Amino acid sequence: MTVAPLPKRVDGLKLVEVNQQLTGTISSADLTRLAGIVRSSSPDVNCDVEFSRDEEHLRVLSGECSVGVVMECQRCLEDVSFTIEASFRLGLVLNDDQARALPKRLEPAELDEDGRLDLWETIEDELLLNLPDFPMHPQGECQAFKIEPEEDIAAEEEERPNPFDVLAQLKQK
Repeated sequence: MTVAPLPKRVDGLKLVEVNQQLTGTISSADLTRLAGIVRSSSPDVNCDVEFSRDEEHLRVLSGECSVGVVMECQRCLEDVSFTIEASFRLGLVLNDDQARALPKRLEPAELDEDGRLDLWETIEDELLLNLPDFPMHPQGECQAFKIEPEEDIAAEEEERPNPFDVLAQLKQK
């Protein structure tokens, strides 16, 4: 099965009326804000989105998307890989008044004056919201927790002079 690229801009009003479902990919290189935060990412973002009306007849964009990313571990500063998965349910609105009227369960996604939506930007927003605040390796895998062998630690302690030796000599006098 071939997965086609998702269109950048879509007519949100029309897609809601026909209850359209889209499955496809977005080149991760086209998501510049995401690329600026991560060290690297898999070539494509996989997406499933649906334009529909909910039980209150509100226009809704719901879906899931995922992408593999490599970020900098905040403990050891080495590369750490994650799969970022975002599930979302957004209310499609034309203006701020409609956004304020949305129920709390829906975040607004604003359409332009022609009813068009920048689908790539919306999906990129959701991915950015799902990035970890502090990317880190699992504790057992992080280089920051690798302990030196005990022989090396003991050898270092023997080599260092005791700073209190001077006081011991004064006490003997």
